[in-house]
Amino acid sequence: MVRFKKLAAVLLSAVMLVCCFTVQASAASVYDKAVKLSPMELASGNFKNTSEYFYKVVLNDSGKIMFYCSDHYNPDSLSWKWAKLTLIDSMGNEIIEKKALRDRLNKSFEITKKGTYYIKIEKGEGNDCYFNNFYYGFQPDHTPTISLALNAKVGDEFDFSALTSNYKGKVTMKTTDSKVADVDGNIVTCKKAGKAKIRAYMNNGDYAEITLIVKKK
Repeated sequence: MVRFKKLAAVLLSAVMLVCCFTVQASAASVYDKAVKLSPMELASGNFKNTSEYFYKVVLNDSGKIMFYCSDHYNPDSLSWKWAKLTLIDSMGNEIIEKKALRDRLNKSFEITKKGTYYIKIEKGEGNDCYFNNFYYGFQPDHTPTISLALNAKVGDEFDFSALTSNYKGKVTMKTTDSKVADVDGNIVTCKKAGKAKIRAYMNNGDYAEITLIVKKK
């Protein structure tokens, strides 16, 4: 009897593992087709050949998000037949549930955590629906305490510890493009021509920012 219980437990664990893997694989396949969308970048879609569109949104701060669509078509003009917008976090939780896609959704929505989100726009009940000039705006809770621009050349190195010398807490330095400018502790190395923002994040969410404009030697 004891052996049977152990065997049943093993089989149950295996079934649960397979189920979890199936769910995760299914979710991953849905998000894999998401198109990355930046604030104010336009998107469009036609529901003749698909029932939904996915867009990937990366938010570097908490804040407020709003959605706009200046050109859309719903032949019946009934609210329940409009295309619907849903905002989903990286864990699959619906942050905003099925809002009718109109010129402008009625309010801004609070985003409490920075991270990766997915916008799903799905077909309503109307026929021949489409949307053009869809975009979103984002107002972060925090803005740079310092924002400067600096010209540099490939091969230059900078010590940016002075950016937060008056702050006594932990500081994390990050770059928006490691191919242009790489960060190692407080030291920034210019690697190739281009632009990169170097940000020094403080524990309270504030940050100082320098835009490096790197040119060839």
